[in-house]
Amino acid sequence: MEVLLDLPPRARILDLACGYGRHSRAWRESGHWTAGLDLSPALLRQAREGAPGGRWVRGDMRSLPFAAGAFDAAALLFASFGYFGTRAEDRAVLRELRRVLRPGGGLYLEFKNPDHLRGHLPADGEVSIGEARVAESSRIVPSPEGDRHEIRRRLRLPGQPERRYLYSMRLYRPEEIQESLRETGFGDMALFGDYQGGPPSPALPRLIAAAWAR
Repeated sequence: MEVLLDLPPRARILDLACGYGRHSRAWRESGHWTAGLDLSPALLRQAREGAPGGRWVRGDMRSLPFAAGAFDAAALLFASFGYFGTRAEDRAVLRELRRVLRPGGGLYLEFKNPDHLRGHLPADGEVSIGEARVAESSRIVPSPEGDRHEIRRRLRLPGQPERRYLYSMRLYRPEEIQESLRETGFGDMALFGDYQGGPPSPALPRLIAAAWAR
């Protein structure tokens, strides 16, 4: 991300959907100023335990609790974009990111490549982890606002009720994410297929968008 966005030294970086903070910690070790935001109290607790002096904030990415122009760069890594029910909510996230970036600030978004995913959808399966049994199924599900990748998991532990989990993320084609970025205040942009800056390809599992705030 630092290379593709050509970040200056000591950049102010927003780590959105930061989880337990592994990326924020790496950027801090590189000399940058970072803030991590996530919705999960449990993951933020892990982040604070791992980096007590870090800046960890609980919040909704559709309404960021930061001042306009506060950051030089922002990142949503490892397919953390597209979970909301509507495209309007996804665009609200992009508008908020544009607001908190200074003019010329860079945004790094990482997605699953829908063209690759359609040809490499994981097979249904079940595994044992200690005494637990975990079953998983993966589907691409059509919806009025674009296809979604849905993963359903069932967790069974001896003597406990079965737990069920649903992961559902909207899939974005390159031209769709470019249009959303233009609509929400981003100008120059580039698309990549890997971390070395290669072009997007159906043979590659990732789609990376770099964009700069107007």
